[in-house]
Amino acid sequence: MNPKRTQLAYQEAAVRNASAVELVIMLYDILAHDLQSAIEAMKAGNIEARTAKLKHGFLALQQLEGTLRLEEGGDLAAKLSRFYSMMRAQMMTAQTQQDPGILRELIQLLFSVREAWVEVNDRQAAGSEAAMTQSPSPARKPGDDQEQSQTASWKA
Repeated sequence: MNPKRTQLAYQEAAVRNASAVELVIMLYDILAHDLQSAIEAMKAGNIEARTAKLKHGFLALQQLEGTLRLEEGGDLAAKLSRFYSMMRAQMMTAQTQQDPGILRELIQLLFSVREAWVEVNDRQAAGSEAAMTQSPSPARKPGDDQEQSQTASWKA
């Protein structure tokens, strides 16, 4: 198997086994990679590569927008929608002005939001581990003098 096919097989397996949040993080990584590649193409004066990378970045951004549930997501979903719209507009501006500085700023913003998604993923993973390792409380006998305690759990 050649290295390209090996990488593709690895990526396909990662996508199949990823949670919804992990898929969002992967899309952020793809978009950041596309923007970085577009910067390199701009520097090299390679119009075809720049256009192809930005086009792929627009597709990744479209996928991110497609995951938003505006009715259910409330204010956070609305803010992410505005963020993605701003990203799209700035990517178009960078393309028409051939300005790698705009793309660098977008990458920084993208990584800031990506970090929030990583935190959500880490919290979900920690919650799953706790749920799996938590043992049930022993049954109480009638007349026990111990106070009963209740635990609450929630999922993000």
